[in-house]
Amino acid sequence: METDSKHIKNFELVDRFNKILSFQITIPPIVYIVILLLQFVIIKSISFLALIVLIPLGFVILSAIIFTPYLLYVLAKEKHYGWITTFFVIVILPYLVVYPIVKDSIFLLPWMIALVIPFYLYCGIIKYAVNDWVKEYNIEIKRNEDKKNWEEKKKDWLI
Repeated sequence: METDSKHIKNFELVDRFNKILSFQITIPPIVYIVILLLQFVIIKSISFLALIVLIPLGFVILSAIIFTPYLLYVLAKEKHYGWITTFFVIVILPYLVVYPIVKDSIFLLPWMIALVIPFYLYCGIIKYAVNDWVKEYNIEIKRNEDKKNWEEKKKDWLI
């Protein structure tokens, strides 16, 4: 639904984005942290340990890769080009700088974790911004309704 708001162009898109973003910044990192804690507490086998660590990390990375086009789509649709630029500076640029240096060992666990952390940091930051967009939109809608009601009351008083 397109709106005339100066804060949000398509409220349903941003609202859905906000809900998915809430899921995105909580579930994948929490799953990975729980698995890491389990590996230190329960699991002692080294070969099984590698599998237990890499599968959740794969889930976290795959989740970030799948979510990125949608994130960029919503930001472009809402014309938040500054946020798109920030995404490239925080998420893509570090990868482009680090990759030529460590290209042979890019798939080692520390590098994989280090390269996915900026994505989730960015998602956490933008989550607060999206909440502000929704609040400002709701305030604008409420203000417009109040203005409309006031105009109707004023018209009724004059008649």
